[in-house]
Amino acid sequence: MSTPDSAPQNEREIGDPRLESPQIPDEVVGLMSDMGKGAYLALFSQIGITLLIANLGGALLGHWVDGQLNSEPIFLVLGFIGGFGAGAVGAARLVQRMLRRLDALDAAAKAAKREREAKERDAARLRGRVE
Repeated sequence: MSTPDSAPQNEREIGDPRLESPQIPDEVVGLMSDMGKGAYLALFSQIGITLLIANLGGALLGHWVDGQLNSEPIFLVLGFIGGFGAGAVGAARLVQRMLRRLDALDAAAKAAKREREAKERDAARLRGRVE
């Protein structure tokens, strides 16, 4: 047990278990890699803008059709619902594209790590033969 003055010896003394992997990767992959944390902001901004433009466009188109046909709220509501559907499809496509990009980054980083480990093993074998 540690005293209040000293630092705890491990996570069990703190009572807060580690949720992340104990292995420290050589290279960070995913959203924390080259793209950085700003990728979250960019993705969420794109989703918000897509939904806004689709909803606004559908509602404005519905309002214009209502004005032409003198059928007050019917096409406005239909345009808004259609715009929401189109925006949801657009947002889903954005997320799928981002996930594919992250998978490609992850696969490339893992392949590079495997290649680096193979070179290190070969170098270690050669050092063992030379010595």
